[in-house]
Amino acid sequence: MKLSIISSAILCTLAVTGLVSCGSDSDGTTSADATSASSTSGVITGFGSVYINGVEYETDSASVTIDGSQSAETDLGVGDVCALQGSVNADGVTGTATAVTCTDELEGYVLEVSLTNGIGTMNVMGQTVTITADTVFDSDTTASIDLIVPNDIVEVHGYPDGTGNILATRIETKNAATDVEVKGLISNLDLIPLTFNLGTLLVDYSSANVETILANDLYVEVKTEIALIGDVATGFTLTASKVEIEEDGSLDIDGDEGEDLEVQGVVSNITPTSFDFNGTTVLFASLETDDDFDLASLEDGMIITVEGYIDANGNFVVEEIEEDHASENEVEGLVTGTTDTTITVSVNSVDMTFSVNNETSMIDEQDESVTPLFYFSLTDIATGDFVEIDYYTDDIGNKIATKIERDDSPS
Repeated sequence: MKLSIISSAILCTLAVTGLVSCGSDSDGTTSADATSASSTSGVITGFGSVYINGVEYETDSASVTIDGSQSAETDLGVGDVCALQGSVNADGVTGTATAVTCTDELEGYVLEVSLTNGIGTMNVMGQTVTITADTVFDSDTTASIDLIVPNDIVEVHGYPDGTGNILATRIETKNAATDVEVKGLISNLDLIPLTFNLGTLLVDYSSANVETILANDLYVEVKTEIALIGDVATGFTLTASKVEIEEDGSLDIDGDEGEDLEVQGVVSNITPTSFDFNGTTVLFASLETDDDFDLASLEDGMIITVEGYIDANGNFVVEEIEEDHASENEVEGLVTGTTDTTITVSVNSVDMTFSVNNETSMIDEQDESVTPLFYFSLTDIATGDFVEIDYYTDDIGNKIATKIERDDSPS
């Protein structure tokens, strides 16, 4: 399934509430200049530089910020969702980063688990976290994501819809909760008992340090220092210790006039006339005769990448939309050969060859008598290595690797 590229002329009829504006002034457009300053937001798929949205960005001179603190590149992980400032070279697949900024969406206690073979949902701090085959799992204490149980502490990276649902791109277990925190759009604000909802989670902020004026639909981060009260059947209440505004209080896309932006995110809440993109409603009321665009191809949970620029009014004008392919199958076996762009694996004594590109997540989990490589790429994989590969098959039958994990060979 492939979302066709939509021309800027057609997308200027696409009304996006809070996201896209189509004024006549497009002087700020710089998307034709491949080497101009630009911004991108998406999932990290590898290191050696930093790979985001299919581009390898050199990071020698880039600053790295994680949850507001200056950090090192080696503190990042595959599956982290990050915003990157920099430029893209004329080849479209390499560039230079000046700043990389990453934040998690959620950190706290698991309340309920519903997983089968690593796929399903978790209730984390009253938020529904969806785990797919493409979710990266990292743990020093738990061998499998299926072994996570209630009261375990996890850090979740991914894409929220603002109403209590998060599509996880990375799940990491924690030995202790350093910051129990949850983000979302305020609903059901009640100024008498001083409560509001983040999704289904009830937040009591009567004794909290509140750093902003609260209102419904305001995007906030809530922190707590005590355990949640309640149960799965009746719901949970979080007693907040701190409430602060997050992302300027909205899920809208921000930037400077003329700035090129590339934003990855998740589709949800599809109707015959609209869908939500990272919690922002996209309307198709004026899209009448575009034969290439098939609204019916959209699915809840689909990850797409949107490209555009900030116009003179501060609105994000969309120029292109593409689907990011999800994994369809998984295999494992011993490597029998590699090239610059392919890997061949023996699966049940049959060689299977997969294409590898900048969007392939590369993870080294090999740790028996060796240290896993942080800067891990296809060139580090040798014949005889044991790998697990998630992949999809394109329209002409090529198998495209979406994730490669090198692991210790099973005994």
